[in-house]
Amino acid sequence: MALLIKAESLKGLISIPEAIAAVREGFRDQGEKPAYSAPRIRIQHEDRRVSVHPGGCHRLQVAGTFIHVERFTFLGGAQQYEKAGKRVYVAYDSETAELKTIIVGSLPLFEEPPQDWFGTETPITGAVGTDILARVDCRVLGLYGTGRQARRHLIAMCTIRPAIETVHVFSRGAENRATFVERMQPQVRARLVAVETPAAAARSADLICLATGSNVPVLLGEWLEKGQHVTSIVASNKGVLLVSRPRREFDDAVIARADRVIATLKEQAIMDEQADLFEPVERGIISWERISDLGELVAGKVAGRRTPEEITVFKQNSDQGVGFMALAKLAHDKARAGGLGIEI
Repeated sequence: MALLIKAESLKGLISIPEAIAAVREGFRDQGEKPAYSAPRIRIQHEDRRVSVHPGGCHRLQVAGTFIHVERFTFLGGAQQYEKAGKRVYVAYDSETAELKTIIVGSLPLFEEPPQDWFGTETPITGAVGTDILARVDCRVLGLYGTGRQARRHLIAMCTIRPAIETVHVFSRGAENRATFVERMQPQVRARLVAVETPAAAARSADLICLATGSNVPVLLGEWLEKGQHVTSIVASNKGVLLVSRPRREFDDAVIARADRVIATLKEQAIMDEQADLFEPVERGIISWERISDLGELVAGKVAGRRTPEEITVFKQNSDQGVGFMALAKLAHDKARAGGLGIEI
């Protein structure tokens, strides 16, 4: 019998380290058997969008899809969700082909009110790539953004790098920065410091995390220092609205200075013409052959950081079905053990 689960019933049952470990295994499966997965599919009309994330994990023995629907606004150079429906996981047992679980809603992985339980999976994928690429001795985090994803990425980054002592927080509004520091300081051991310029956020940071809704670059390559790692989450606005240019979260110089560039899925960047990678390739700054996938990295098919001095970039350019299916299996097993959900 399949299990129907309300995501909110899982509150407090899945830790951040457990979620990161599960998603890492999902991407390992993708790296080993890439044909058992496919890029995220999107259909769009004006500001309306449907996203479908198919994926299969051969070792985890789970396969299926994850679906969500949104409407957008683009104001002040940033993207916002005007409306968003509950996300839905549909997972099958890949060995028996039987429906395993349907989970309605994003998993409550973070200490947030219910109205903010949306898109919780993105920082988990971000943490997987960052954990492999960033130096193990990171002490300073430069965090760009003060919204929902910035809050979650702060927690995720401090989870995989517990030695972080200081976080430089930047966003465009001083009031937003101050509110973020006040809200999030009790949730992390590191000291949060609001900075007034984007350059200040990158200065002396070991790890830089871009978790914004920006349509224009917030990080410039000229600010980078040896040994830094950059994780960025902005993807694409292709087909959503007619805008002056594709979305960017960093400039071409970031890619030009990087010794190692990993994408969640390179094929996704090509399909969606995601400008943070697509434009540097078009301009000859880097080739697609020099960009590798997260699955390849996790599976050990490509190298990560080779020296402490290298500059590394993880473009978390989209969550993938394999990550969602790994989380679905984890959530299903937790629900079974706790007697939660409804048999269908």
